Amino acid sequence: MGIPTYGIIFDLDGTIWDSVEYRIKAWKQALHDYGIDTDPEIIRLLIGYPGTMLIKAVNGRDPNIEKSEEEYFGNYINYVKFFPDVDKTFKELKNMGFKIAIVTSSRRAMVSRLKINVDAIVTMDDVKNGKPDVEPYLKALEIMNVSANNAVAVGDIDNDLIPAKRLGMTAVLVTHGAKKDADHKDFSIVNIYDVINVVKKRFNL
Repeated sequence: MGIPTYGIIFDLDGTIWDSVEYRIKAWKQALHDYGIDTDPEIIRLLIGYPGTMLIKAVNGRDPNIEKSEEEYFGNYINYVKFFPDVDKTFKELKNMGFKIAIVTSSRRAMVSRLKINVDAIVTMDDVKNGKPDVEPYLKALEIMNVSANNAVAVGDIDNDLIPAKRLGMTAVLVTHGAKKDADHKDFSIVNIYDVINVVKKRFNL
């Protein structure tokens, strides 16, 4: 038997990319254009879910609101930064032999503007069903050629962890210091770099 290949799937917004505040601004603007004024804290709770779900949750009806949000968010994209330990973490994971994927509820056109050195990127435009469905994770695992039991998923909300648990992956919640929890987590970490200790423990590396 050969040496197993390990993989790790990261969510994008709020997990490795410090974009939530800008996403909230963009959603506020887009919803306002359609006559919907929403508490930003309600939007915050829905960041990371498919845009269609967020629109429905705030009693919106026009699916074009999501397109408008992406356009507004595009104006902020140059101000959005990756969390400071992401580059270091990715390099160390690569040195350990891990393949890295990003699975996001964002659209391909926006994600393609980012410079991310990973093995796979799966966006909402690449699947019929986004998270919490398992489809995007299955696609990422297929591209990486990694089995679910040799993979870890990292996200900042339970929506990122539900499909991981359904597939038998290890699910890791990253909080970035916020007071948050998730029903489907196996581990909770504060910073992205903390995942290094998780994978060492999980796979006896």
